[in-house]
Amino acid sequence: MSATSDDTTAPGMLDSPEPPRVVTRKRLGLLAGLVMGGIVYAIMPTDLDQAARLTAAIAVLMALWWMTEAIPLAATALVPLVAFPMLNVAPIGEVAPPYANPIIFLFMGGFLLALALQRWNLHRRIALLTVLLIGTKPRQLIGGFMITTGFLSMWVSNTATAVMMLPIGVSVLVLVARMDPAGKPPKKFGIALMLGIAYSASIGSLGTIIGTPPNALLVGYMAETHGVTIGFGQWMLVGVPLAVIFIAIAWFLLTFVFFKPEITEIPGGRAMIQDEYTKLGKANTGEKLVLAVFVLAAAAWITVPLVWPGSNVADAVIAMAVALILFLTPANLRTGVPLLTWGSARALPWDILILFGGGLSLSAQFTATGLSAWVGEQVTSLQVLPLVLIIAAIAAIVLLLTELTSNTATAAAFLPLIGGVAIGLGLDPMLLVIPVAIAATCAFMLPVATPPNAIAFSSGYIEIADMIKAGIWLNLIALVLTTITTMTLAAWVFGLVY
Repeated sequence: MSATSDDTTAPGMLDSPEPPRVVTRKRLGLLAGLVMGGIVYAIMPTDLDQAARLTAAIAVLMALWWMTEAIPLAATALVPLVAFPMLNVAPIGEVAPPYANPIIFLFMGGFLLALALQRWNLHRRIALLTVLLIGTKPRQLIGGFMITTGFLSMWVSNTATAVMMLPIGVSVLVLVARMDPAGKPPKKFGIALMLGIAYSASIGSLGTIIGTPPNALLVGYMAETHGVTIGFGQWMLVGVPLAVIFIAIAWFLLTFVFFKPEITEIPGGRAMIQDEYTKLGKANTGEKLVLAVFVLAAAAWITVPLVWPGSNVADAVIAMAVALILFLTPANLRTGVPLLTWGSARALPWDILILFGGGLSLSAQFTATGLSAWVGEQVTSLQVLPLVLIIAAIAAIVLLLTELTSNTATAAAFLPLIGGVAIGLGLDPMLLVIPVAIAATCAFMLPVATPPNAIAFSSGYIEIADMIKAGIWLNLIALVLTTITTMTLAAWVFGLVY
């Protein structure tokens, strides 16, 4: 039978149409990027190098396209590969290498390890076991969920962690609802549990370089632009204490201040969690081997820089070694099925890796063209301000923007700009770019701010007003913690002088 227009459909026609409001926003974003890029180029001083003026214009265009999502984030990240060579800013041989920066391979290895955890359901076993160990009284239960979610999001994307933890949390609420004559769970308990999962998914990701894209962008920016290496273990000395303290504060505010649970005990709660854990059965060989690789990877990232300083075995090398081990190690000797197959690896978020490359390529041209130095010269008047106010102001701006835009896009756009400001003020760039990375992940007020927020909101147990009520205070606390962490813990770990 010959094909006709009635029985064949082009794949592109199967995509769901976007709402008119979204289409309008994207078109305006495209136009705004082009117009503002042109305006920036026109108003830049003519005595500034042509390449620097063009880089500034491209940076503004990319920032607006990222923030409005005029085209997919990863597509915008490809702009440097075309714009810089075509405008004679830099040849492709200089523009392309940042897309293969070691931090990208570190993140790729982390993604592959996370996929292996999910493939063998190890993350669910860890989650249920942790909740069982901590307890199932309402406040204990919420704390258990937050600790588990926070820990997992250090290694698995905060989105995947929230997707995995939320159904477990909802099953608890369904159980509690059965005990209520009206068939509804206690409202405040439900809100606290759902928000606890969402918030701890974001906060926990601060703990490691691979936990959240802004952290990885920070590491890549410092290496690519300033030749400074931030080790995996080094960052954990900063990120883990910050995450632990922040999760504890968030738990206290949710369960003792904003949404005190109306019940003191969950009848059958422990039995329900135990039943879910029992359904998993005994840990199979695949789970055990993935757990061993996971522990090996974490130990190597932390200890290798300490016992083998200055070696070529960088964090990215360890990440790639871990990935190879996962592909090489059979989960079953008889069948030969490896711990990770390429079919599973196809789920890698390639768009995030490309976005890293675009951000790092843009950052490299900020330095190469002298734009960073010029930006720094324009803000020397800020030297009269106390450093604490400068850090707090930067964190506040990033916190506000990341409520409305992608945290990855915000970090990618701001890191080179703020790095230039630091140079102009005579400061170590890390004093100002660390707040950018941390603040970019801390968005708690709106469902659109982060995927975990949106996932929790979709559960139906919380309203926007609930998220704003708690989120505005957590944002303020994030501002304070970011400033204090940068000036104390980060300054000590990285030897920053101010």
